[in-house]
Amino acid sequence: MTVVLVDPRRPSLVPVEAVELLSGEVQYTEEMPIAVPWSLPDAHPAYTGADAPVLLSSDPNHPAVTARLAAGARLISAPARQRGERLVDAVAMMDKLRTAGPWESEQTHDSLRRYLLEETYELLDAVRSGDVEQVREELGDLLLQVLFHARIAEDAALLPFTIDDVADTLMRKLGHRVPGVLAGESISLQDQLAQWEEAKASERLAKSRSSVLDEVHTGQPALALAQKVIQRVSQAGLPAELIPEELTTITLSTEVDAENDLRAAVLDFVDTVRDVEKAIAAARRGDSVAEELDVTPVGFVTEDEWRAHWPLGEVAEAEAAASETASGSESESGSESGSESESESEEPSLLEDPQESVVQPVKESRPKKRKGRR
Repeated sequence: MTVVLVDPRRPSLVPVEAVELLSGEVQYTEEMPIAVPWSLPDAHPAYTGADAPVLLSSDPNHPAVTARLAAGARLISAPARQRGERLVDAVAMMDKLRTAGPWESEQTHDSLRRYLLEETYELLDAVRSGDVEQVREELGDLLLQVLFHARIAEDAALLPFTIDDVADTLMRKLGHRVPGVLAGESISLQDQLAQWEEAKASERLAKSRSSVLDEVHTGQPALALAQKVIQRVSQAGLPAELIPEELTTITLSTEVDAENDLRAAVLDFVDTVRDVEKAIAAARRGDSVAEELDVTPVGFVTEDEWRAHWPLGEVAEAEAAASETASGSESESGSESGSESESESEEPSLLEDPQESVVQPVKESRPKKRKGRR
């Protein structure tokens, strides 16, 4: 006697060594899809009539299966599950929830936003705690969000996509960014990082970005957003003095909403950068090309171009701040010189009292007036 065990997710896929056996008399267990036994020439349910030479099942714990194996029947089974196959099960489960669940069927990308953010923070907390079980659980919760959003996208009337499209996009991106590693080459860390940055640069060029701040996602926390924006504009050649102090100096107080205040300041700055980039692009193309027909990326912008097109009021503020900083430094330098002279003239008294110290006055910075969010 022989027991043929197939994969319950793919019951119609039969191991090669069992194909010939299924051409004769076969019994099958009740969980098998009816289409499978219908395709066999001589198949009937288990427990009907005498035992057939072959028992076909997808349940290794079925009583008929365990009884035959205990009696010494030969076992032919589908290959062991490969890594990642449970992901396929998770996709199927998400599909069932989306189609049959009253709550799941009503959700949208927008309604799930807060859950995505919450699960991300919970995963960060788990990683920080070092609790392996908690990390595994939170990774699963975050995976649920990925599967959920992909399943919602599948129902979209315009430009739908599936979880397979998501995976394909990821694989193509990684294949483009780290080709050396994936090809089996032995490369250094520096070479891998260089490949990654070169690939990202070529991707941005292919997308014809109109702004250095394209693809900077404003939904991230304000501090991370400010850091990303400053990094981008600095790489684009924006003079440091044109970056508002309210982006680089964070004030924490119980009387202000630091998160929203910083976010508003960053978004104002982003608007300014984009407006200046448009002005630079207009100056470069002149009157010969209409704006709607100009698809040329802004490309590299010189410091002089940034300054020439930056709003005059903000340039004046930046220059005043720089001048104030410089005069403050000179004042402090003068105070230090005066202190040194005093120290020289009063050296005996200082020696007599070694605990005495000179405290330099600290200039109090006044908060800048923030312009309203446009």
